[in-house]
This record gives sequence, structure tokens and C-alpha cells, in this order.
Amino acid sequence: MSGAECQTGDGKSAGCGAQAPLPRLPCLKKDNCIVNGRYRSAFVAEENIRSYIWKFGQENIGVLTITAADCLEMIEFQGKWHSYLNAVKKIFPTGIWTRERQPRSGNWHAHAVVNVGWDIQTNFPREQVHRRFYVNVDPRLRKVWRYLRERAESHGFGRVELLPLKYSGAACARYLTKYLTKSFGSEKSFGEERCRLFGVWGRVRFVRPRFSFLSSRIIQKRKQWLAQMLEVPDETHVTEALGPHWWFHFGNALREVIMPEDFYKVGPASDRRFDEIGLRALERDWAVWPGEPSDDVIHRSQFNLFHEIGIHLFGKDSGQALDYAMYFIARRQRVAPVIRGPNAQRYLSVLVRD
Repeated sequence: MSGAECQTGDGKSAGCGAQAPLPRLPCLKKDNCIVNGRYRSAFVAEENIRSYIWKFGQENIGVLTITAADCLEMIEFQGKWHSYLNAVKKIFPTGIWTRERQPRSGNWHAHAVVNVGWDIQTNFPREQVHRRFYVNVDPRLRKVWRYLRERAESHGFGRVELLPLKYSGAACARYLTKYLTKSFGSEKSFGEERCRLFGVWGRVRFVRPRFSFLSSRIIQKRKQWLAQMLEVPDETHVTEALGPHWWFHFGNALREVIMPEDFYKVGPASDRRFDEIGLRALERDWAVWPGEPSDDVIHRSQFNLFHEIGIHLFGKDSGQALDYAMYFIARRQRVAPVIRGPNAQRYLSVLVRD
């Protein structure tokens, strides 16, 4: 009798000697290694774009958008895009690009963030440009537009535009990488599974594809800080307080929090100091929020995180979400929090841990 005939359905031998167990089926849970790898890829793309904008200054950054009419095949668009990218590299030595489908037509288009080399944001007449009145646009920028438009036509593209950032660098990074997260949950058409949706040119990659959440010191410090604020023993218990997928819901807000300086430093308690990684992370966190560095900015960054957590726990229309955020900020300032509503006593019992 063969080994296959001796085994039962549960992988155990049927009285003919010890047999090797059947291989386990792959795990289909949402948090398995495959899905974690996909979300890590989206995180890497977002961090690279945000760090790129921070490095060169958001006032010097332009967002390039290229659209191809009647281009539903990814392979066709990829060929056009890489050919056009060679022309883009001649005037922009560095940049980061993403590709996505237009939600209505299904045609492919690409976005890229590039360092223009001068301030194009401060005096940009956005309202006039929206009305197609370009007289007051910087002549240098109009020259770049002309170059990009002429090359786009020769490569078979339609609309092309290069505009300064409208919002913060962090918001821009989230917008440009939103399709990466959506694409992980959808089926790809034939030939698309090998096509990249994100790329870098000019050696400006800040986070590598082999990035691991566990290997990032600053990410771990953020988790430790959050555990301290939630009054749980350590970062491994944050899941018990916020749920198994808390990073998916609150990871972006947590990455934008300005922590106390000690969390950026290294060394023993008697000699804590900034290293290059910690100092760069602190400067990047300050750059996310407008205004001069102050305690008020720190409180706003932390309030934003706890308000999102409150919305997740109590609902968007619940006043408890606001009270939840106020509680943590007030406790940090050593001020008695003001809790409103008929369920205040029960609410406090949830927040305050013995």
C-alpha cells in the first residue's frame, strides 16, 4: 500500500506506519504575510513621496499628471509612459511616479512629484489658471508647460498638467498612493500582474521595498508612545485596546503625530541624545504641520489622532469622539477633562484605567 493510500483525510496514517503529515493549506486571513506585504508596499510608496516633498520643500514641488485617451490596456500605457518619462528626466533629474486607472473611463493615467527647482507655490494664480487665464503665471513655469505638452503630444498622450501642491505633502502622498491600496483588493486584468504601479528615478528613494515595520525604530517609538497614552503595558497590548486592525485605521494619523522629544532620542536615560535618524524624523514631523513649532502644534497633532480613534470607537456623529480626544490632551496638560452627555460616568470608566 502506498503512502498516499495509508493517509486519512486529516493527514494521519491509517495503521501502516508513521507517515509525514499533509502540507497545511495557505492561510487566508486578512493579516497574513501576503496582505501585510501589499500594505507594506503602499506604505513604502507613501513614505517615499512624503519624504521627497519634505526633502525639497513643498513650495518647490510640482505634481505632474499625464492622461492617455482611450488607453485601457496597461501594457500599452506602460510603453508610452516609459518613453515619455525619458523626456521628463531631461528637465527633472529626480522624481517619484504612480499609475492608476481613471474611475469612470477606465483609462490609465500617471502622476509624478518632481522638484521644479524654485518656488512655484507662493505666487501661483490658481484661480486664474482654473479659468484658463495664464498671463500671471511665472514665465519659467509656462516654458516647462510648453515642453511637457509638446512631448506629450508626440508620445500619444492627451491632457498634461504640472501644478504646485494644493495641500500638505502628507495629504498629497496619501492621494497619489490611494490606488495602490485599492488595487490590492481587486482582480487584475491579464498582463497587469507584472506591471509596476510605483517607481522612483534619480536616486531619491528613502524607504526600500524590503522595509519592515518591525525594523523601523521611529515606528516602534510611535507605538510605545501610543501605548503609554492609552495606559496599556506595552505596544503589543494596543491591539487589545483598539482592535486587531488598528494600524490600518490609525497608522496615517499616528505617523503624523509629534511625539515628546525623548522618543526621538537614543542612549541611556542619563545621556539621551539625538542621532541622525531621530533628528530627521522630528524635523519631518514638524514640517507636516503648518506654523512655527509650539506646544499648540504638538497638541493639534495628537488631538487629530485621538479624534480619529474616538470616531472609530463611538461613531462619527457621537459627541464622545470629541470628548475622547479632549480627554487625552487635557490629561497631557494636567487639566481636568470636561466630559459631556448623559453617559459621562460610563464613558469615564472606559477611559480611566486602574
